[in-house]
Amino acid sequence: MKKLFFLVITLAFTNVIFAQTEQGRFILSGATGLQFISSNVDYEYDGQSQGDFTQSSFSIMPSIGYFVMDNLAVGLSANFSSTTQKDEGYKYTVSSTMLLPTALYYFPVEGQFKPLLQVAAGLMSTKEKDSYAGGSDEYKMSGLALNFGGGAAYFINDYVSLNFGLSYTMANLKDSDDSNLVQKQGSFAANIGFSVFF
Repeated sequence: MKKLFFLVITLAFTNVIFAQTEQGRFILSGATGLQFISSNVDYEYDGQSQGDFTQSSFSIMPSIGYFVMDNLAVGLSANFSSTTQKDEGYKYTVSSTMLLPTALYYFPVEGQFKPLLQVAAGLMSTKEKDSYAGGSDEYKMSGLALNFGGGAAYFINDYVSLNFGLSYTMANLKDSDDSNLVQKQGSFAANIGFSVFF
């Protein structure tokens, strides 16, 4: 009788874990990659201050998906970021937006940890603005961005997981005023965040 009871409890718990990524459910991730950074940097040479500047950054990466089959969700990810640097009358701001259709796959393993892979491709746009005493300059670029990532999700309960991952994003952007000016970029990122399943 004890063995039967233990088997029923084990199967029930396993079904709860697998139910989180079953077909027909939604996933919402609103905190992955959320960060606020503010710093003050002072340069010195041979003990003499060479001036200082302040820098602040903000980034958030929300996403929503729908499980089209067990363990495979498709949806939309976004990335909004902004970095500002100020230095004695000079201000430099870079802001970027990415909208990426996304596919997310959870490996069907037992237990509370599930490895996952993510692939996304879509559009990225950036705006750079230099402000100084005599005026300002502004540059806009846009183009294709690709994102590849992997990691693991720890399922706290039937509705929430804690996510750990690494990702690589590459983009090929062209200037809005001069298509001959191309910016190619690639970046690695480590992310920690939460996902909600409903």
